[in-house]
Amino acid sequence: MTQAMKDKLIAVLYPARCAFCGKVILPQSGICSDCETEAQAVAGETCSLCAMPKERCSCGRRSHFYDAAAAAYLYGGVVKDGILRYKKGGDRRAAAFFAAEAARRYREAFDFPADLVTYIPQRDAARELELPLFDGMVKLYDVPPQKSVPYLYKRGNVAGIFDVGDPEAIRGKTVLLFDDVKTSGETLDECAKMLKLRGARTVVALSVAVTENKRKKKQTAAEKRKNQKIHT
Repeated sequence: MTQAMKDKLIAVLYPARCAFCGKVILPQSGICSDCETEAQAVAGETCSLCAMPKERCSCGRRSHFYDAAAAAYLYGGVVKDGILRYKKGGDRRAAAFFAAEAARRYREAFDFPADLVTYIPQRDAARELELPLFDGMVKLYDVPPQKSVPYLYKRGNVAGIFDVGDPEAIRGKTVLLFDDVKTSGETLDECAKMLKLRGARTVVALSVAVTENKRKKKQTAAEKRKNQKIHT
């Protein structure tokens, strides 16, 4: 059997599926045309701290321990569905696709090289960027999931729960800190803090998707209404 025949047989038995919705697609397509239209890719000018498009940034330029941030997509809709497919369903093809998209966004957003990749789910991203994988972030104890914690307590919830197992491996290096979804950014910030304390020179936070800061968005809307009342 020729390699071409083997490839066709594999395609029939294990068809390629859209990373977002799971629909059968042509090999090498990655995603279906419907999801390609619906997914909101992050492009153009973005905030280097919250990773949101500049026109939707509401972070107030709050300082972070990481030096810059970028994300491939806005979280929600088909992007949320796709991320849940690989997180809860173990879809390795979807994981590989999202890692490739995050790597693509890193190359678009930054013109300096990283030395290594660490954190979650870092293995595929390290492979895509052809960087060493540093599997040395140590979680010291468990805490309630960040999504279950009120906004004001998120930073305190993760304070002090991480450490670096091998500081010499990161000393003086640019570390790409990878996570699947950037929400409040507190977990990434806590990891970046420990990486910096243990000797990393630069830490860049890279995510598959970023969520809009709803609390800040509400505050901004309230401030606008207040200003309108003042000027009427």
